[in-house]
Amino acid sequence: MPASPSTRDVFVSKFNRGLAIALWLIVALLFATTTATDTTWSDRALAVVPALFGLALGWIVLWRPRMTVDDDGIEVVNVFHTVRVPWAALVHVDTRFALTLVTPNRRVSVWAAPAPGRAGVALARRQEQRHGRSVPDLDGGHRRAGDLLSTASGDAAYLVRYRWEELRERDAIELGTADAVRVPVTLHWASIVLLAATAVGGWFAVAAR
Repeated sequence: MPASPSTRDVFVSKFNRGLAIALWLIVALLFATTTATDTTWSDRALAVVPALFGLALGWIVLWRPRMTVDDDGIEVVNVFHTVRVPWAALVHVDTRFALTLVTPNRRVSVWAAPAPGRAGVALARRQEQRHGRSVPDLDGGHRRAGDLLSTASGDAAYLVRYRWEELRERDAIELGTADAVRVPVTLHWASIVLLAATAVGGWFAVAAR
């Protein structure tokens, strides 16, 4: 159902989060198996580093990415950076390869909302037919596969388009200023350093065993 304009909508990829949980379980199993067979504390200590890499990879790449929609704009948390797109800067919403927020000076792809593959398109079309859920045709009567509801890109795009249209109807967006509106980007330096350090450390730890 459409959200109230006063709410904040948070979109995450359930599929990616499922992969994160699966990865963490595999990491935990490998760590437990490795430490149980190691005879020295130094070997057990070395096993911690690649385990930390697996945990960090699951959190940074799969679990944390999200998109938040509110009356001020859209916040996109990707793997290595966060982008804040004010509504006044948004000029187009694309779903060709992933949900992409287009501004005059930047295209912001949403990591948590990739476009579906063939299997995902077929499943989404069946669900549309079964439940009668669909979105209006876009771009001159055409609708991309990535616009289908029950897909990551389609559900996320619906959240953005619904709020965008509602705000425009309320005249809550200053039009004609997109070129001048700043779209701030914040790099995740801590995540970059953590992944690089644990990846390199994990490689040396495995090589030393």
